[in-house]
Amino acid sequence: MNLYRDTYAQINLKYLKNNIETTYKKFKRPLMAVIKADAYGHGYREVAKYINDIDYIEMFAVATLPEAIELRELGIKKGILILGAVPTLKEEIDLAIKYDITLTMISLEYMHHLASLIEDKPLKVHIKLDTGMHRIGLTSKEELEELLATIDRDKFILDGIFTHYATADGEKEAFDKQRALFYELVKDHEFKYIHCCNSAAMTYHHDTGSNLGRIGIVMYGLDPAGNETDEYKQVMSLYSKVSMVKLIKKGERVGYGLTYQAENDEYIATVPIGYADGLIRKNQGRKVYINGNYYEIVGRICMDQMMVRVDETVHSGDQVEIFGDHISLASMAKDLETIPYEIVCLISKRVERVYIK
Repeated sequence: MNLYRDTYAQINLKYLKNNIETTYKKFKRPLMAVIKADAYGHGYREVAKYINDIDYIEMFAVATLPEAIELRELGIKKGILILGAVPTLKEEIDLAIKYDITLTMISLEYMHHLASLIEDKPLKVHIKLDTGMHRIGLTSKEELEELLATIDRDKFILDGIFTHYATADGEKEAFDKQRALFYELVKDHEFKYIHCCNSAAMTYHHDTGSNLGRIGIVMYGLDPAGNETDEYKQVMSLYSKVSMVKLIKKGERVGYGLTYQAENDEYIATVPIGYADGLIRKNQGRKVYINGNYYEIVGRICMDQMMVRVDETVHSGDQVEIFGDHISLASMAKDLETIPYEIVCLISKRVERVYIK
């Protein structure tokens, strides 16, 4: 393993595949692998290549046109759906058609605009229904019926229809309302793909009406509600190494703003990871794992470094676990009052990814 930095993220691709298999055994229908945001920070190239040959991975989902084009240039032949709204310049629509990328149809107005840009080959689309989350999508049966009645079949290949649940990992009443509305809207029509089940819906609910599931956060081994889980295996671990240890005197202070003051003579380790790597300053006061023990981060986290209060057993070169086998992302997210999604997506590109197969 040749690294240019002591700070790196370890990505266990075996765990990734295990998580996909676990979900498929439960859902028992084809899956759409969601690899937007650089596969939630795990590295879309390696993730896509590793799971592309799984026969029940029917499609991939991304958030932007550049992400979709990059997958095609990587050699991915399976369907690719852009989940969000794509900018509507003609050259962008031409690229979507050229690369056989499926766009999300979000409104009647959007359909008419796209139709005005399409000249020769048709564009693949999935209709998005807003069943209660109120982001993008058609909001009524009347809109859907008008779209289906007026869509130009020479310009569009209508491949699917979908919605997104706001509370599949929470409020059941709101979830049930969204699900009932979705199936009420689609019941009188036939589509190649009908998909509403995200990771949370496939984890916490039983669904029989859709024929495709969107696997996102559970693929990366994280519970959708942010809870500890034994069902999935956390794919990413984050490590660094101690670069220096020094003994400071009682009363001396540490870091920008000198916000930490030593209560006794103390050993302070400097670790080369900071907020530019995605370790936000709110981690001050949390603990890391070194040589079988937990040690507190003291002083403000810097752009490229942080300081940890240790003891005489810690030395330069010792491995530091930020999260991994001994510190779960679920526990870290609770400490930071956020969700595991945010933590992994914030790990910056300058943190090298090391893959285990």
